[in-house]
Amino acid sequence: YRNMREVLDHYPHVVEYARDAIRRAGIDVHERPIRGGTDGSKLSFMGLPTPNIFAGEHNFHSRLEW
Repeated sequence: YRNMREVLDHYPHVVEYARDAIRRAGIDVHERPIRGGTDGSKLSFMGLPTPNIFAGEHNFHSRLEW
């Protein structure tokens, strides 16, 4: 999978909008780089800059995923 940062670096406002929304919701922003096959990677290289935003999942890709 390609690194979506190659695209997102050209659209810093997209990530900043997400940071602002998270802060306005009263949540601290914690950023961590990830790699892997994400929808955001594919969409970003198709012309829709799409950062990954963690939504609180646990036990990814298992029977106990939530």
